[in-house]
Amino acid sequence: MTTPGEPQSDAAAVDAPELGPTFRYYPFAERPESDSCWAVHRGPDGRVYAACCVEKTGGGTATVVRYDPERDALAYLFEVDEATGDRRDSGRATQCKIHYSFAPDADRGILYAATHLSGPPAGERSYNPFAAWHDPRRAFRGSYLIAFDTGRDEVVGSELMIPREGCRCLCFDPRRRCLYALTFPRDHFVRYDLERRELTDLGRLGSVNGQTIFTDGAGRAHTFDDRGRLVRYDPDAGRLETLPHVYPHDPCQSPWHGVLYDAVADPETGAIYMVSWRARPRLARYWPDAGSSGELEDLGPLTAPWPGDEPLDLNLDHVGGLVFGADRRLYYAKAHWLAEPPERRPSGRATAPISRTMVCRFDPSTGGHEALLALKGGAPPHHYVSSGAADDRGDLFFGKGCTRPAGLYRVSGLGAGGQAAPRLWG
Repeated sequence: MTTPGEPQSDAAAVDAPELGPTFRYYPFAERPESDSCWAVHRGPDGRVYAACCVEKTGGGTATVVRYDPERDALAYLFEVDEATGDRRDSGRATQCKIHYSFAPDADRGILYAATHLSGPPAGERSYNPFAAWHDPRRAFRGSYLIAFDTGRDEVVGSELMIPREGCRCLCFDPRRRCLYALTFPRDHFVRYDLERRELTDLGRLGSVNGQTIFTDGAGRAHTFDDRGRLVRYDPDAGRLETLPHVYPHDPCQSPWHGVLYDAVADPETGAIYMVSWRARPRLARYWPDAGSSGELEDLGPLTAPWPGDEPLDLNLDHVGGLVFGADRRLYYAKAHWLAEPPERRPSGRATAPISRTMVCRFDPSTGGHEALLALKGGAPPHHYVSSGAADDRGDLFFGKGCTRPAGLYRVSGLGAGGQAAPRLWG
């Protein structure tokens, strides 16, 4: 096991050119029971925050951490159960994680965080929100919205935002002072007014939750439903509408499960780059101001071709961590196997003892992709990066999940430099 701040120079030397990018891995060593890190975000103070989550251990809770460049280490800021008052030993399903649900308020220096469910009550091994929906003792209380003041370094507010359900993803509209979210398990698109403390249900999208809501320059909120159709909420019209766009997919696939996994805006053009949450992920670009419905482009596949007769798990053929650098290039992290296809257990389930996350760069001006370096560190497997962020020094950070303890990668030496574009969702 590595220690916080320990260089992973062996992998960097092999996979990066001389004097090129390098990385360090920071496991959540103070939370050895942590098993995922979904939310990674740059706060309004220019520093990077991450959610250290405990999903599979009964009676666990999430911790919000921040990378401290002066110490080159992680700082553990607060425990989510203490911030919300919904304690881990309550006997209910726990406040175990913050999913893709950080949202910065630059004007007020606040980082918002909304909680999600899946962790079982203390003493139990699993939790089913459908089966426990009417259980007065064990049912999840709901998603709490936490406000963390990044200037004062303290939690300044906590309130129950979505009763009985978790928050799958969060998006902030600073002009209208509201938040958008997708609920789980019912998969409803909701709006939360921060001034009125009022939740409005805008409708159900399906049965497969998207992982991202993004906004355009006009403040319209977008996501994809479980049939791969682009859905937009216009705050002036006050309603959801289904646009005539379907997320790009391989010919062998149907549009089903074409929901968003990650999305980021080009700070110069306003175009949205995105990837879906499915096997054989493809990069897409959406121009929200092109005509009445915008324009959706297919920019092609991102991962290696897979044999057509092999079963394919979307978690093994994964892309995440989309982030723009100040160099106007798009960075992302994809699952990379040192042997193709992965070995298979006798049961037929695919596995891969040798896996990495490959950090890549896409140039929007040329359409070219470049593999930069492979990441590993801590306990295997090493193929799953959830989300990414850039700090005001130009370093990139990626959350590592599907392992214990989970942790955070820091990639430097990319030449991205300076301050990257802020993101209002994720």
